Order: sequence, then C-alpha cells, then structure tokens
Amino acid sequence: MKQDPSIGIMTPPLKGTPVSKHLNSLSIPILAIFGVLLVMIVYIWFISLGLWTQWPGITGDYVQLAAAFQHGSLSLDVKPSPAILGLRNPYDPGERRNLRYPKDLSLYKGKYYLYFGPVPALFMLIARPISSGPIGDQYLVFVFAAGILIFQSLLIMNLWKRYFRNISFWVILLCILFCGLTSPIPWMLTDARVYEAASTCGQFFFLAGLYFGITALDRPSISTSRLVISGAAWALAIGSRLTLIAPIGFVVLMAAFWMIRAYSRTKSYSRLVLSFLGLCLPLGLGLGMLGWYNWARFNSIFETGFSYQLAGPFIQKYSRVLFSPVYLLPNLYDYLVMRPTLSTVFPFLQAASGQGAGKFSTINLPPIYHEGTITGILLNTPFVLFAGLPILSLLSGTRRTTGQAGSDEKAPFRKWLIVSLTGSFLFGFIPIAAFFFVEIRYLFDSMPSLLLLSIMGFWQGHEFLSHRPALGRIYTAAGIVLLAVSILVGILCAISANAAQFQQFNPVLWNQLTRFPSP
Repeated sequence: MKQDPSIGIMTPPLKGTPVSKHLNSLSIPILAIFGVLLVMIVYIWFISLGLWTQWPGITGDYVQLAAAFQHGSLSLDVKPSPAILGLRNPYDPGERRNLRYPKDLSLYKGKYYLYFGPVPALFMLIARPISSGPIGDQYLVFVFAAGILIFQSLLIMNLWKRYFRNISFWVILLCILFCGLTSPIPWMLTDARVYEAASTCGQFFFLAGLYFGITALDRPSISTSRLVISGAAWALAIGSRLTLIAPIGFVVLMAAFWMIRAYSRTKSYSRLVLSFLGLCLPLGLGLGMLGWYNWARFNSIFETGFSYQLAGPFIQKYSRVLFSPVYLLPNLYDYLVMRPTLSTVFPFLQAASGQGAGKFSTINLPPIYHEGTITGILLNTPFVLFAGLPILSLLSGTRRTTGQAGSDEKAPFRKWLIVSLTGSFLFGFIPIAAFFFVEIRYLFDSMPSLLLLSIMGFWQGHEFLSHRPALGRIYTAAGIVLLAVSILVGILCAISANAAQFQQFNPVLWNQLTRFPSP
C-alpha cells in the first residue's frame, strides 16, 4: 500500500502486491497489542491515582458478597445495628440522618444484601484465595476495564478485516486508543467503587457476547458453538448489570432475524432451531438462576433489592417516578451538551454538576431528581458525531464498495451490524435518559456501542471520499483532531471530577500538577 504521510491513510494497493498485504497483516496485530498495552499503563495510573504500586480502595462490597457466598449465605456478614432495626421506617433518609450504617445496601428482614448483580462476586471468590493482601472493588474495575479494551480492539480488528482493508494501521491504533481512553472509562477508573465494578463487568460480558455473536453469524456456516459462548456471556452481563437486558434483548432479536434469513434460503430449519437454542439456552439458564437468586433473598424473581436499599434519596417514597418522561429534556441536556468550565490551573477543564433542571425550569420535577457531575457526550467525546454516517447511509440507501472482492456479499451483514450497534446504544441510553438520577457512569451502558459505531462511521466516510483525495485529506485530518480532543477532554474532565480522590490519596502529585498554569 501507498501511504499519504500527511493523513496516515492507506490508498488501495495495486493488484498483485503481496508484500504490502503481508506487511499490513503483520503490522495490524502488533500495533493493536502495543495500543492495548499502552492504554493499560494509563489505566494503572488512573486506578492507582498516580501511585502506581498502591491501588487505593473506596469500597469492598463485592469482597463482602464473595465472603458471604463462601460461607453459604446470600446475605452479607455485616449485621444491621439495633438502632437501624429500631427505626419506624429505616428506608426514610430523614430517620437515618444521625446514624452510622453502610450506604447503598438493601435491608430486608433484618439482613443486609447487595442489590447489584452477583456475577462480579464470583470472580472475587476466585481472587480471594490467591491474593496476598486485601482486595477491593477497584481490582474488579481494572480487570474488567482491561477486558473491555481487549474485546473492543478485537471488534475493531474484525471491522477492519471484513470491511475496511484500505484503512491504515496507524488509524486503527488511534481508534484503539480512542476506545480505551475516552469518557467515561477514565472517570470510572479514578472513582472505582462497587457501582463501577458492576457496570464494567456487565459491559465486559456484553462486548464479549457481541464479539462471539458477530463472528458466529458473519460466516458462510453459522457457528453454534460461538453462539453458545455469546449467550452465556450475555447471561453473565445481565447478572452483573440488570439494565443491560434491554440492549441485549434487542441484539438477540437481531441475531434471530439473521439466523432466520440465513437458514430460510437453504430450508435448513433443524439447523436454525439448533443455532437458536445454542444462543438462547445459556441466556435462559442465566436468567433462571438470577430469578432464583432474587427469590431466595426477597421472595420475588423480579426483586433485586433495589426497593429495599438504604439510598441517599427516599426512593421508596417516590418509587412511581424513578423512571418518567418528565426527566427526558433535562437529562438529554446533561448527557448530550452539558459543558465543562475553563480553569486557569490543571486540569484546565472542570466538570460540573448537571444544569438540565435549570435549563428547563418550567418542568415540575419531583424532589427526588438529582444531577451529578457530568460532561455532555457531544462536548466530551465529539468524535461520536461520526456515528451518524452509518445511520444516514442506511436511511438514504447509499452504498459504496470497498474495492474488495465479495463486497456485495458483505453488504447485508454490514447493514445488520449498523442496526445492531445503533439499537444497542439506544436501548442502553433511553432508560438512563428517563431515570431520576444523572451520573456519568450510567453512560457506560451504551457508550461502547456508540464508540464502535463512530469508528465505523469514520472509516465509512473515508471510504466514501476515496475518489476525492483533497476532501479525503481534510476529512481524515478533522477526524483525527476530533479523536484527539475526545481523549484529551475525557481525561482532563475525569481528573477534575475526581480531584477529591487525588487530594486524599496522592496529595503530593496533586500539588505538583496544580502548579501548572493554564497555557
């Protein structure tokens, strides 16, 4: 391949150039591994708050749940105090105001439970016997964040291999760095608690299921064994983060559609049933086990403990308005366009509490409504604007081939992939847009799908402009700028939002960083 040094994009090689293809096939995996390792080093800096060898712990809830499992119990070993049990209504934050108690646990019939999904605790069961010291939820966050990065990289490589061979390996490396370092993952690593452990675990298994599902379906003969792995991974995702049931349900329906499409042509209905069962049986088994877990604790297969949690807000009083269309406008403002403020000291960008309620002050919001520290996606991660290109191409019916043999045969699955990523993003985002509590970590239920769709759109735009070199160079340069801005803004806002952790655990580093004046 020939490379334009000003933009780093490969032009299509002439036919009969095996040396270029061989070099590219070697360069891609090597640079991908390099990118993953580089991002993991950054992850260690974030998770350790710059201490490197010491990883400060904020919560240890999953350690407690793993200990309970080890003792044959579903409730935590810690016992509620008589003062808590003696309250008329312990779920009322006003009555608990002057008492000490573990926050965000569920209290039911005199016992404490964890309302988060149990799957991360199973990994703690494995880690506890081999650990030389105390371990907290921050280790789970790191491990699952690293796993997410690996599966994102595998999906990026798969997209390149199947549809975008003309994209330079340097751009692929930048896209891996983008997926690994953009918001909200730096925020979650810097504030690694039980909430982030549940979210990262859920997204890890969601992406694992997506990878094995895509590689099972996008082949001449659908792989039932890969569908089994995909279904099991999605079951574990729901067992970590229940809200993922919506995007996973959508992708399962998309997978069923593709299987019906593929097997109806050959009238292989027995293989269709086998493939469908391979995907759905492990998923159904996982849901059944989760239902049993809920029943054994709360006598209801649908109750996770959320209704019994000792939360900051009085969620039991406002249970009917936890999800409501009334939150849509202020939440969309916060999640999409809430801007950071400029500062004269490091990190120069300050993330602030959401302002959606103030922007739509005419809306009568319930007293329970809360806006946390957040920066809108379009300002925090402007590269996601490219996600609109694949969607527009579907709506307009535009199709450009990649110049590869068999590109017409690949077009239907490429469309399937665009719809699946778009749907998984929307079904992950819409619930949080209608939720009473605004937090950056909730975006993680949908952001990985959006990031992959953005990369696909960026590459698709380059493909569309392949016959217009001048516009192609401008387009690519703009894309790389937006990619770099997304990484930089995401990192700086994550540091500012979690400045308290740096000041508490690494004050020396924080004092050194804040000496730098604004450029």
